[in-house]
Amino acid sequence: MRNKKQIGKALGRVPSGLFIVTAAHEDHEDAVLTSWVNQCAFEPPALSVVLATTRPARLLVEASGVFILNILGKESNSLLKHFFKPPTDGDIFKGLNVSKGHKGIKILDDAVACLECEVKNQQKCGDHILYTAEIVGGKSLKGGEPYVHVRDTGFSY
Repeated sequence: MRNKKQIGKALGRVPSGLFIVTAAHEDHEDAVLTSWVNQCAFEPPALSVVLATTRPARLLVEASGVFILNILGKESNSLLKHFFKPPTDGDIFKGLNVSKGHKGIKILDDAVACLECEVKNQQKCGDHILYTAEIVGGKSLKGGEPYVHVRDTGFSY
């Protein structure tokens, strides 16, 4: 890299949203905060999502082949705080308003909207995994404007 500091500053200007990926397989369930999500096809509707290799929820996505993308809004501070430092007592959804979605995966009812997804491809990209997924369901939930942010540097969250 020629000038990592300049590249990082420019890369950090790429806007992204904030999302919670919920996943389940057999009797295990988890959720993870993510920001690298994009629509990648119209027909069938599809999106790409990127998860760090260190995230346990990633293993559930790979084992089940499905996940739900919960879209956070500008007013989703309580969800953001909850998943920024999730509870460690075993129930990551404790105290949250949830319902069941595709294949029994939890939907966060206080999110702006949700998309139910089936993984079609995955590829390792450095310290993350890129998933492309077909959207098989979705709905508006609480509604509102989605949360959009930029980072100071493209080399850290």
